Amino acid sequence: MKNNITLDKFLSFWIVLYSLGYVLKIFPYNPIILLTLAIFVFVIKVFIVLYYYNKNSNLLYYFIINFFTKIPLFIIIYCDNINLTHDDIIFTILMILVYILYIKAINEDIFCIYRDFLYFIINKEIGREGPLYKYYNIIIK
Repeated sequence: MKNNITLDKFLSFWIVLYSLGYVLKIFPYNPIILLTLAIFVFVIKVFIVLYYYNKNSNLLYYFIINFFTKIPLFIIIYCDNINLTHDDIIFTILMILVYILYIKAINEDIFCIYRDFLYFIINKEIGREGPLYKYYNIIIK
């Protein structure tokens, strides 16, 4: 059985949760920089997967979990008159640092997490299965 990657190991999951809290007015700092970074990484990975695309690729899975979580939040926040402050920028840096410390604390390697997941998206027979994949399979089949 493959070792799955859990949601907590993805910075984008942290970003989406925080962004949702921001939209709901629970959290004060604007996450637009973080969302932009997450969308930028998403787009780059889509091009990488397209380059290596094969019958075992999971591009639809990757696209659905990223597009339908990040893009709507980005649009909502972007359309809500972005007024970035120094506090928002400091929060962005701190969130990334806390994420790095968390990954180190659970004895994982950031590079391996993202590499293994990219391999899984390129070919579901290799890499480590991503979070929510089993639910995606149930819905799609």
